[in-house]
Amino acid sequence: MGDFWRVIRQPRFLALGDQCVISCSNFVSVLILGRNLKVDEFGFFSLAMLTVIFISNLHRAFVTQPLNVLGADEDELRLATRMTVLLSTHVLLVPAAIFLLVCVSVMFYPRMEMTAAAAIYLTASLLQETVRRYWYTVGRLDRAILTDGLSYGAQILVLFIAQWVVVLEAPLAFLLMAGCAFSGLLVGLIGIKRVGLAGMGDFRTVVSEHWKLSRWLILTVLALWASSQLYPFLIVKLGPVAVAWFAVTRNLLSAMHVVVQSVVNYLPSRAAFLLKTEGVEVFRRHAIRTSLHAALAAIVFIFAMQLLALPILHLLYGGIYDPAQWVLRIFAVGMLFSLVGAVLGCYSLAMHDSRSTFLANLGSAVFTFTGGLWLIKEYGVYGATIAGCLSLAVATILQAGFFMAGIGRLSNTSLRARGADAVADL
Repeated sequence: MGDFWRVIRQPRFLALGDQCVISCSNFVSVLILGRNLKVDEFGFFSLAMLTVIFISNLHRAFVTQPLNVLGADEDELRLATRMTVLLSTHVLLVPAAIFLLVCVSVMFYPRMEMTAAAAIYLTASLLQETVRRYWYTVGRLDRAILTDGLSYGAQILVLFIAQWVVVLEAPLAFLLMAGCAFSGLLVGLIGIKRVGLAGMGDFRTVVSEHWKLSRWLILTVLALWASSQLYPFLIVKLGPVAVAWFAVTRNLLSAMHVVVQSVVNYLPSRAAFLLKTEGVEVFRRHAIRTSLHAALAAIVFIFAMQLLALPILHLLYGGIYDPAQWVLRIFAVGMLFSLVGAVLGCYSLAMHDSRSTFLANLGSAVFTFTGGLWLIKEYGVYGATIAGCLSLAVATILQAGFFMAGIGRLSNTSLRARGADAVADL
């Protein structure tokens, strides 16, 4: 039993457990809301939640991902200074985030009560994510899991009770979720050391360091959303029911997204180690083998969804979303490209190539606003679903091309190095 607990407490298992807490909580929460909200209201709720997720991704690219990288090897005082500055920047970041949320809501889902509640949830979410990622930076994943358990895990219990006590509506759902996020935030703040800032110098230094590291990350987020995440907004003219179909099917596919996220968390460091210790050829073979394994797993998942789409939708949503079965079946195909693309992106990152993922998604975005829009116009929600899969396919094909080009460059560099060594021996 002691060996079991030592294994479970290893960082990679704690990180996987934390990701499962978040993903499972979001899955169950959307399931509860999908069963209780009216179909059109659930469609508007889904658009608001997507906006919150988009803003959170931008926040992660600018604040928390650089925090993980820059703060990992800093001393206690410097990290405390960085964290103090980052928490202070939210005085500016939160109003900017709310302004963006309001602008999107006016364009796509003019429900002011829901937008106001979503703004409160967004505020709590951004602050909680900053605190959560601090505990990742200092290696205290147990504290990160605690904050996520209160923020995400508790919302399942709160929403489950609420559906029996009151009439569950979108504004109330956001407020309940915000309350859970604030509770996780308050507990997560306990033990975080902060310091008094030495004027604007510390502020400028920290913000400048984060900006230098986050520029490509922010561009990648924008390209990723333009390539495959904007489809629910592009089909708003088809009505909130079409948006709701997208939301419930994507929620069911979130099980595979846990796998994708786990790959992204683990594979880059493993691939970089192989490249450094075993050389280019072993690295290339490992990448091909892992990509084939990922493709095989995705194909099994696709076949399962073709057989079980209708029974799963009927069981989970009580027959409300049975007409969305073909959306789910088509979307399942996209998971093949999503998983293989994530694997290839990890190997490119191991070669210190962060631009290829941005360029691949940029190419996919070009398809979204050309072929994707045409498919939506001609075939409605099913055209949007097919376009979403094709957008992922374009990104994966481009990512594969960039990966092979990177391997070629590494091989040429290795050959030149061996030739130089041979000449030196002569």
